[in-house]
Amino acid sequence: MTRTSLPLAVALAASAGLLLSACGGGGSNSDKIQSSATTPTSAPATTASPTQAASPNAPKFDLPPDIIIDFKGFDSTDPKWKDPLRDAQYVATAILEAQSKIRTSETPNVKRYFNGLQGAKFADSVIAYGKSGNVATGTYHYYKPSVKDNGAGGTVTVTYCEDQRKAYDKNAKTGKVHVTTPSLSDFRAWNFGMAKDAAGDWQVYQYKWLQGAQQCQVA
Repeated sequence: MTRTSLPLAVALAASAGLLLSACGGGGSNSDKIQSSATTPTSAPATTASPTQAASPNAPKFDLPPDIIIDFKGFDSTDPKWKDPLRDAQYVATAILEAQSKIRTSETPNVKRYFNGLQGAKFADSVIAYGKSGNVATGTYHYYKPSVKDNGAGGTVTVTYCEDQRKAYDKNAKTGKVHVTTPSLSDFRAWNFGMAKDAAGDWQVYQYKWLQGAQQCQVA
């Protein structure tokens, strides 16, 4: 797919001052965003959504029933990486929550999981995306996560893959879904620089993504 959130994705990469590689979607309709990320050899399996987390401090997300989020491999047995991977799931969910409705301001979860500057810029991009009249819908798979200790200031880098072959743009007024033919551009690789804030949340302070990532392509 190739969601029209492509201008949003461009703005995301630009706001972080990082690399963006974009390509068109398959099929006759290019009104959808495409994904890419790191390599799995089989289709991602469904795991529990972070919206179901038991922690009393877990965020609450307002997602419509037509958005399905699947995570695979984010449950680390290493206590050092458990919290960054958990919060990376919250970041991915916060992004989709923001794109699920026409927005005029920053959502609480974007504010919580992106540092002040990046959250404000992301919110501006979401508002601009909403002006197209479209919102996100469909199924989003996240898989092949990894965490790297940056060794300075307690920061980490979290990377993972995203599969958007069954994720689409939907006209917010008419409900019409813009379906496209699956292609390589549906696979995206995400890279987040994250640091723990005073409240104990791992926030995104910089990020980039690669659209059409071959290392994320699955059957």
